[in-house]
Amino acid sequence: EEEEEEEKNGEDDRNSTEQSQESSSVSDAGRRAALCVIRSKGLVWLGSQQSHWQQGLASLAGRKFLISFAGPWEAAISGNITPTVADDATVERGVTLAQWQKPWGDRRTELVVIGQNMDHTAMRAALEACVLTDEEMEKYTELFLKAQPLDTLQEIGAVDDDLAKRIKRYEIEILAPKRKKTQVLQVAPKSTDAVSAHSCIAVFQSSDETKDTPGLQCDTVAQFRIERYLKYAHLIPELASGLVKEFQLPVDNVDVQTALLTEQVSGDALSMTIANLDAGDRVELEWLQIRVEYETSVDEDRYRMIEQCQKLTRLNDEEEKLLHQQYPQPQIMICKDHMGGSCNVAGPGEAGKTKAKDVKKGRKKGKKGRKKG
Repeated sequence: EEEEEEEKNGEDDRNSTEQSQESSSVSDAGRRAALCVIRSKGLVWLGSQQSHWQQGLASLAGRKFLISFAGPWEAAISGNITPTVADDATVERGVTLAQWQKPWGDRRTELVVIGQNMDHTAMRAALEACVLTDEEMEKYTELFLKAQPLDTLQEIGAVDDDLAKRIKRYEIEILAPKRKKTQVLQVAPKSTDAVSAHSCIAVFQSSDETKDTPGLQCDTVAQFRIERYLKYAHLIPELASGLVKEFQLPVDNVDVQTALLTEQVSGDALSMTIANLDAGDRVELEWLQIRVEYETSVDEDRYRMIEQCQKLTRLNDEEEKLLHQQYPQPQIMICKDHMGGSCNVAGPGEAGKTKAKDVKKGRKKGKKGRKKG
């Protein structure tokens, strides 16, 4: 009897598997290709209400798969208005005309798939099988093409009330400071957030007089060419500059900004250090990219981006050699909370927020497609 029961259970399992395979849109070749995948991540546009407004972020590592929702699509903010070449704010937010397809704007799926001995044709076919059918896309269009964010929010209540607040915060805390050029601090800020941290070997180019540098509000700018990165910390992905090739210091205002950000200053003023440099001098350069918050009733003016030099030291050959030995490869750090690329906006007082006086000068320690939901 036990053998008969086991045989019956085995037959049921096989039937269940066969039915599952028959109902699945993924082919056997697709399943075999998937077994060769090691890592996958990227943007996904799902056929769901939330994904219509927010970017989906997919991440696969081994057997761990996660889809999370991040900041809004540009089309959700602009109301599907096509950006123009002159729309610098849109370009700065990473949206190009090539990515914009009417009537859905920048909504899209962009996945990177990494594996070994993959059958690329089978993998593409498996991904294409996830795309909405024409009939499903017609239904999606009927539901969402003419919808506005608040239309949807009013229908489903508290969850989307929270989403509306998050979108508003994203506009104020991320998009507004990104639209504006890097500023020079004029008054003490209410608070600061470290966006990225840079440590590198650079070459001093010159101190040029310029009155045309947008946002810098100064007449003289010190120019540095980055030769080699030692360390880099990517702290707020939506705002962080990433690795750069050049760095500028506004000489006329650099000491005032330092005084506004620090409780005490040791050593020579930055402007004096710059004045003692000659073109071609090699230096160890450290700076922070910082988002500052001002006391203002105008939301769009509350946050600005600045850059604060933390260390500027002329290097001799022996000192540079020691740095090469200490950092044979650049040390890159990405904040753990953002490893999946999350664009969630931290609320006031949450992680990453610091008082302005905490910033210390010179301080050093140690396919395109639509996916089914």
